Amino acid sequence: MRAENAVADVAVVGAGLSGLTAAFRLRQAGIRSVLILEAGGQVGGRTHDLAVAPGVVTEGGGQWVEPVHERILALLDELGLETFESYSEGKSIYLFNGKRKTFSGQVPPVGSWALLDYARLKRKLNRMAKTLPPMAPWAAPKAREWDGITLGDWLDRHSISNRCKWLLTLGFTIMLCDDPRNTSLLRILHAIRAHGTFDELAGGTMLRIAGGPQTISTAIAEQLDERVVCNSPVVGISQRPGHVLVSTERMSVRCKRVIVAMSPVDAERIRFGPNLPSRRRILQRRWHSGSMNKVFAIYDRPFWRDDGFSGIAIADLPTTRFVADNSPPDGRVGILLSFIGTATAGAELAWAEEVVDDAGARREAVLKDLTTLFGSQASRPIDFLEKSWVHERWIAGCVDTWPPGLMSESKDARSAPVGNVHWAGTEASCEGFTGYLEGAVRAGERAADEVCRALRQAA
Repeated sequence: MRAENAVADVAVVGAGLSGLTAAFRLRQAGIRSVLILEAGGQVGGRTHDLAVAPGVVTEGGGQWVEPVHERILALLDELGLETFESYSEGKSIYLFNGKRKTFSGQVPPVGSWALLDYARLKRKLNRMAKTLPPMAPWAAPKAREWDGITLGDWLDRHSISNRCKWLLTLGFTIMLCDDPRNTSLLRILHAIRAHGTFDELAGGTMLRIAGGPQTISTAIAEQLDERVVCNSPVVGISQRPGHVLVSTERMSVRCKRVIVAMSPVDAERIRFGPNLPSRRRILQRRWHSGSMNKVFAIYDRPFWRDDGFSGIAIADLPTTRFVADNSPPDGRVGILLSFIGTATAGAELAWAEEVVDDAGARREAVLKDLTTLFGSQASRPIDFLEKSWVHERWIAGCVDTWPPGLMSESKDARSAPVGNVHWAGTEASCEGFTGYLEGAVRAGERAADEVCRALRQAA
């Protein structure tokens, strides 16, 4: 569609998983006139798959699904897409202070004192999380207190074992793609509440999507005919009597309702008329999203499995502190996944200054650490891929972190409609699944339901 002006019942801003889910549900509800406007050149948003070999991709963006993620699993089933379990069979590696051990299960052998502290802190977090209303965490009795400090602050205050604190800090850093000292404690408690327990949040059975998560958006877009317009960043949304005018750099769309399926910080680029309510504007201006690069060392086969290793490693190495086997289910190639960025460096930021802006240095640093963990074969990949979320033009970060105080101040502003404007995107998931594919689907479905009800009432 290349017309300078268009008319639709609903305009959806953003062709990521959440926006496309919203459009998909609207079409299923009988609302045929839906137009999706995407700033970038392809659909998928923060689900971005990287080609590894013919028929093989690796997930540059969001990838894991858990059994408790009911809505994304239902959508996959509806679209005829399959999942498979992340490879975790065999021995995992724990390397700390130069001492290398192997282990099975989720928790490395950090020592009896650290394990006792780990169990104690888990119980405490679970008890705190249970006091949160699932749809309104800011209404909990101690919400302001917990929202007033960061997760990192809480770990500093309550951890008895430094080794336990190191392990939890690393785990949450990988989850958030940011330092836990930037994240509200209340945000993490809400996530625990949504998943049921700390252990469920930390990940028991981790599922991946066959063909890559971006195939969800591609499959939906194919069913929406030519109603997805890429390379059309929205610059303005103006609510007028009887309609809304959505303006892009190449066209204008007159519609009845708008769904903005973007993170709050990305939505801040749009001019809204009239002005957004103060709570929503504060949310957008104060929002922070964590960003780390995902890196993939590609091998002709998963050689670590030959010796009974899972490909999982937890270490205090300078660059590579967490590793997972990200190979395809048939093992036709071997892929080791890691995350790098200043967040994973902890207090020792010297390495980050040297490699963070040098692709060659990053590759060398990662392969050096992988060789320490898995032996000389790890130093000779057939390819090395990297997906940076730091330099994306239209996406400011990959995982929501919620700076302290923002959840209590903004309350439901992330999801509450503003006139004829509705909000989607994983950050607008009300139940605590923000940052997950599950949150994206839930927010898209909720926004679609709001729009359907509003249009029926107006008819």
